[in-house]
This record gives sequence, structure tokens and C-alpha cells, in this order.
Amino acid sequence: MSDLEGRLEELAQRVAHLGAQLEEVQQTLRLVGDVQRFSRLRELLNAGDLNAADQETARLLMEELAGSGGELSPEALERCPAGPLQIIDALWQSSSSGRQGFAVQQRLYRDLGGSRDTLIAQDQELFLRFTQRVGWPLVEGVGFGMPEQEDLSVPVATAVDAEGVVLEGHMPLRCWATDYGLKAANLLMARLIDVFAA
Repeated sequence: MSDLEGRLEELAQRVAHLGAQLEEVQQTLRLVGDVQRFSRLRELLNAGDLNAADQETARLLMEELAGSGGELSPEALERCPAGPLQIIDALWQSSSSGRQGFAVQQRLYRDLGGSRDTLIAQDQELFLRFTQRVGWPLVEGVGFGMPEQEDLSVPVATAVDAEGVVLEGHMPLRCWATDYGLKAANLLMARLIDVFAA
């Protein structure tokens, strides 16, 4: 390799390194704006108000994903930005000693044998086992589908283990309740696997 080629290679590496640093700085600047946006969720979680924190989580995701008409579409779930999911997850995990949050939910689903393939196949039986594992309420006779977000009271009292601790992965809950039922749940879980699976 000539001296000129070596210098060009070195410059290319520096440019790549600077590009990565620039992306990191830009991401940090985006998070600064998010501090204010997610502060209410952090306050509610720190206060231990799981019901209000769950409502705020659903509101934040709806704000992020809803189209111009204010409706949530399955396609929006597929394209959900990783940043807000990671921030919400970090807040839930830090307030629950790592027992609640999106990363926990996708891990529990995968521990039951779930994967992108089972989501594509819309394996209702597997998703039902997951909802039972995390203690979510289901609408009788409908299969997977929770009551409307407004009608849902967080069943923390019935979703606790033998020591009275909220079941692992139980929260957040309301953001899973949509008019699209299992289809939307599968899309959200697929996105969580994309974002959080190592």
C-alpha cells in the first residue's frame, strides 16, 4: 500500500469515527428535548402511581404513533421509533428494579418460545400464554383483546405473585389495548423484539 493509499484509508476511518460521534451527539440532543416530554411519566413512576403511569405511557405512545386523524394504525406500530420505546422502558425498569417494561415483556414472550416467526403466524395460543404469564385481563369470548384503554383499570391487586409483588412484565399494559387486537399486539411485540432483543 502506498503512502497516499494509507493516508486515504486513515482519513476514511476518521470520517467514519466522526460520523458515529456526530450521530451520538445528535441522539443526545434529541433526548434532551425528551426529558421534558417524559418527565410526567418519571414523576408518576417515582410516586408509585402505576395506574396513572400506565395511562401516561399509553398517551405518550399514542402521541408518537397516531396519524393526523389521531388514530393508531398497525403500520405505525411497525415503524415505532426505538428512542421513545427505550426511554419509556428505562423509566419503567428503573422504577421497578427491572421487573417491568417493554424489554421485560419481549424477553418473557421469547422465553415462552415466541419469535418473529410465531408473531407472523399470529400464534394465538402462545400469545394467550404470554398474557397469562404477565397477568393481563382478556375479554371473554374475543380471544386476545383488552377493554378500551379508558375502561381498563389496572388489575394490580389480582396480578401479584405469592409475595404480593406485581407480576414481572405486567406493566405497561394499556398501550397493548387497541381496536386491532392480536394483529396490533403481534406488531408491537415484533417491534419490541427488534429494539430490545440482544
